[in-house]
Parts: sequence; structure tokens; C-alpha cells
Amino acid sequence: MIKPWHWVPAGLVLILGVGLAVGESMGWPFLAGPLQSQLQQKLGRDVRLSAANDKGQATASLHFWGGIRLQSRFLEIGAPAWSRAPYFLSAQDLDLHLRYSDVWRAWQGHQLLVQSLAARQLTVYLERTADGQASWQMAKSGAAPKPPRIQNIDLPAGTVHFSDAPLALNFEAQLNLSSPAGSSSAPLVSQNRVLRSTARGHYRQNAFQITLQSTGALPWEVDAAQGTPVAVKLAASLGQASLNFEGAARDFLHLNGLDGTFQVKGPSLAVIGEPLGVTLPTTPAFNASGQVQRSSDRWAVALHKARVGSSQFSGDFVFDKATTPPRLRGQLNGTRLKLEDLAPAVGAPQASNTSASRAKVLPSRPFDLASLRAMDADLHIAFQQVDPPTQWLEPLRPFKTHLTLFNGVLTLSSIEARTAQGHLAGTLSLNGQRNTANWVAALNWDGVQLQRWIHQKRPAGRPPYVSGLLKGHAKVQGQGRSTAEILATLEGDIHANVVGGTVSHLLVEMAGLDVAESLGVYLQGDDSLKLDCALADLRVSAGTLRLRLWVLDTSDSTLWAEGSLSLATEKLDLRAMVAPKDFSVLTLRAPVLIQGSFSHPLVTVENGPLGMKLGLALLLGLVNPLTSVLPLVDAGNAQEAEAKAAACKARMHKKPQAAQPTGTRKP
Repeated sequence: MIKPWHWVPAGLVLILGVGLAVGESMGWPFLAGPLQSQLQQKLGRDVRLSAANDKGQATASLHFWGGIRLQSRFLEIGAPAWSRAPYFLSAQDLDLHLRYSDVWRAWQGHQLLVQSLAARQLTVYLERTADGQASWQMAKSGAAPKPPRIQNIDLPAGTVHFSDAPLALNFEAQLNLSSPAGSSSAPLVSQNRVLRSTARGHYRQNAFQITLQSTGALPWEVDAAQGTPVAVKLAASLGQASLNFEGAARDFLHLNGLDGTFQVKGPSLAVIGEPLGVTLPTTPAFNASGQVQRSSDRWAVALHKARVGSSQFSGDFVFDKATTPPRLRGQLNGTRLKLEDLAPAVGAPQASNTSASRAKVLPSRPFDLASLRAMDADLHIAFQQVDPPTQWLEPLRPFKTHLTLFNGVLTLSSIEARTAQGHLAGTLSLNGQRNTANWVAALNWDGVQLQRWIHQKRPAGRPPYVSGLLKGHAKVQGQGRSTAEILATLEGDIHANVVGGTVSHLLVEMAGLDVAESLGVYLQGDDSLKLDCALADLRVSAGTLRLRLWVLDTSDSTLWAEGSLSLATEKLDLRAMVAPKDFSVLTLRAPVLIQGSFSHPLVTVENGPLGMKLGLALLLGLVNPLTSVLPLVDAGNAQEAEAKAAACKARMHKKPQAAQPTGTRKP
């Protein structure tokens, strides 16, 4: 016989079960108030969780069967006291699912994983101040926990207001995540979902706009290493630059698992490199397309086609941000590089922006030396053609070099180039480890055919103005914060000479102001004079180039020059003279002066010798007109000419020491 008190445990279990069933079916409405209080205490913020509507019906419910589920018609989490935002988060028709295992892990200090989140409308204000305070940091003390990671989300309308003072970034984004047809509580079908987002704002005072669309599984639903790639389309603009991307990503929020095609264009490569932390030169407008992949901190870019100004190139690059500092390596190839397109990188204005009224021509804009210390680089560069900054010289075909950037030192080593069947080799280096850069150049050239290297337009059948094989070397160094400052401190030597050359007879006579000979050569037709010696030897000190020896010796005359030109003041002070070796009946032979500035050079004839000749001719003309030409008769000065030629020939027979490339530390 069962005694009455034996039914008590069973009755209690039955009552408890019925109570749990009733509470679960009703959604435990009496727990909404305590839950709101607990959230306020835990987050340290005002929390508004609706408990009942105006008809007394519960609008917030909790369910604990198989996990924790919160449903509320309204949820608002307040903003921190220092913020001017109306709230931190506001949600309409919220439906939140949590697994007990995920809650337990979060209780142990791990990042909270939300199984699913659905809301008809969601608005969030995210702010971070200059001193590091962030609106998403809810903890009252200690390190703030990581924000929850949401596995599944259904959001027809969402708005994110973002303001970050340290990044100088602020924007407003509109989000829409469409869910499959049916109840909002139905499992989300990833293949049918589409995420659309449009953001507008400013980054470092530059306006930008981003439009994003992705389909399938969402980037934040799974770990990037295990996730299914998301189909992504992105269109973005920053100032005058724009980017279009189409491909896939495993974690698009952090650009992980990225793989797709891109097209980017803008006013300068530096505009694109700055947001990515990549040191790129200042250039004219550019347009590029290719393939990009990213895995963790490693970016791989296959540049299929790119144009910067008039330059065209392609390449393959890997940028690794896992190293300190980040490192760029790869191969840059091109069909054409126009040096004018790199002029802004060294502080010079673009050709379209130059003005004839500029007082100085050397670039004076300071270098961005800090950018040289922001990353390392190892690039092999090869161009089929490099155009010099003037149309009067033949391009380099081809041009190869090895670019390294290590600890702030930028080096172009193993330079190999050809022009006019000649050869150019050497090393260039810019040390940007300090606020003042050190620049070193060591270059050698040999076998350059002057008749081809210098474009010389001449009537058909006429010989070139100058010909021969040019060879020489230069080794110079300077320091400063701009191209102008470096050139103003330049120290070194420059040597060049011509072997087996010729020079225009007409040019020689005109340089000697020989009127009769010039007229005769012009009427008979110009011919070439063999250069018995042609040499230029310059010493560079404190930015001033001084002519130690500059001589052109022919069978007709010997030409030489002396003086200097200053790269510091951009002033010219040169004096050119000619000593004819033959008799002439009508010559104004006098030194030619080249003075003025680089922007406004002035070529004149020295007044003293010329004035004496003309004055004497005038006086003799008063006595007898036939004698007025006597001061203009020149018997030549073979002795002076041979003396200058001897100095030239002595230097020619002495083999000059070639410039040696400076040693550089390789990364």
C-alpha cells in the first residue's frame, strides 16, 4: 500500500514541470525586470528592455529550453557618460539565441559567440576618443572584453555611426541583410542571403564612399581559417581615388581570405599606399587592374596592367605585414617609364604644372623620409624603355636595377642600361634613417654614340653637329631634406670624354665669332671637324661645379671653358674661349659669357676685348674706311691652342678612375 506522503515528491515534480512548461510558454515575463537590472549592473550602462505594452501584454520574453532565447520588441543600451550620442545601441523586434556552452565559455573569459541575432531595425553608435575611450568598452574596470562574435544574423535595416579620432575616420553605414522567404525565426539559408551596405564618411579629411554586396555565408559567421568563401562586390572612393573589387573573402570585415580582381585609379599612387601602410611614390594620375589575394597578414598582388601618367608597367608583388617593419618584395616590369612621371616623388612639379616664371627650377619640396622607415622592400625592376626628362636625348633601352629599402635606406643597385649603343651602370642610394637624408650616386657610362644619343635635326646630307663615343663616370654625394638641399651640398667628381668624335665646322667658327669663316662654311655647306681631344673634368664642392678642364680640340681651333655653376644658388658663371689655328680676315674673337640663373640664362660676349676691337675699327675707319677691317683680322694663335690641346691630350692618355658603386647593406 502506497502511503500518502509517497506522492509528495511526484507531485512536486509535476508541479515544477507544469510551472516550467507554463513559464516557458509564456516567456517568463516576470524575469524581464530583473534581467534589465542585471544588464545595467553588468554593463555599467542604462538599459531599457520593454516588459509590457500599453495593453499590459508582455513585449519581452525569455526561453531556456535548448539554450537561451531573448525576444523583445525594444532594446536600448545607453551611451557612455562622455558621449554625445543618444544611445549606444537601439534594436526593434529583437530575437537573440545563445547556446549554454557558449555562455559557459564566455563566463570563463572567452569571447562570446552569439548563435543568431535577428532584428527588424538596429542602430549602433561606435565612438573612440583621442585618449582611447571607446563606447563599446562596457567593463567598469580592467581590460574590456572582446565584442561578441555573431554566427548568424538577419537584419532588414541597420545603421552604424562610426567615429574614431585616432584613425581620423568617421562614417555612417546603412546595412541590409535579406533573409529567405518565410518566418524570421526559420533557419537562415546562407545561399539565399544577400548583404548590402553603403557607407559615407571621411578618412583623414578625405571624403569616401563604399558600396558592398556579398552573398552566401557571411564573413563574421565562421572562423576565417575554416569558413566558406563569401562572394563579394565592392566599390569604394576616397577623395579622387576609386577602387572596384569583385571576388570572394572568408572574413571580409578584416579582408582575410581575399581573392579577386580589382581596378583602382586616382591622382597619385601615394594616395592608395597611405591607407594600406605601403610606401609608394607621389606620381601623376594612375589606373591599374589585376588580381589580389590575402591570407592573414600576407598580401599577394598580380598587377596585370597599370598606367601612371605616360608610363606603363605590370608586376607581381607580395606585401607581408607580419614582419617588423612590413616588407614588400616582387618584380616590376614595364614597357615604358617616363621619368617626368616620377618628378613629383622627388619634389618636382608635374610638367603640366610648371611655370616659366619660377625663380628656381630645382625641386625644393621636402621628402617624406618617415615613409622610408615605415617598411622594407626588395624589388627587381626591368623596363623596356625609360624616357629621359627631355625630348633631346635618346631613351634608355632597356633598363634594369635592383631596388632595396632596408632600415630607411633606399638603394638602386646593379643598374644596367643601354642607350645609343652605349652602356650605363652604377648605384644610387638615399639614406633616410635620420631627418636629413644622405644621397650617394656612383655611375659609369661607356660607348654612347653622341650622334644618336643627342637628337640633332639637320638638313638631308649634312653631318651631325657632334659625334663620337662618350665615356666617363660620376661619383657624388650630398645631404638634405629635399632634392634642392642635397644638390646644394653636393661633393664629388664628374669626368667625361669623347673618343673618335667630330664636331660641326660651322659651330666652331660661330663659337669663335669668326664672321668670314662662318659665312664661308654656311655658303659652302657645313662639314665635320675631327675632334683630336674632347674632355670635361669637373670638381663638385659645396654644391658648386667647377670646370677643372673643359676642352674641344680640332684641326681648325681649340675651344675651352672655365668658371662654375652653383646648384645652391642656381647661378651660372661660365666663360668660353676659342683659339683659331688659321688666318681669318673678319673675326670678332672674344670670350663668350654664360651667366644668369638656371631659369633665365644669359649668353653675352665679354665687353672688354670686343669693345677694343670695335672701337679701334671705328677709329681707323675715320682715317680710311679700308683700314677699319684691320683690327678684325686674326692671324690665329696656334701656340695658345696647342697649349690647351696638350693639357687635354695629357688627361686623355691618363686613364681616369671609374666611379665605384658604394657598398650597401642588403636586407
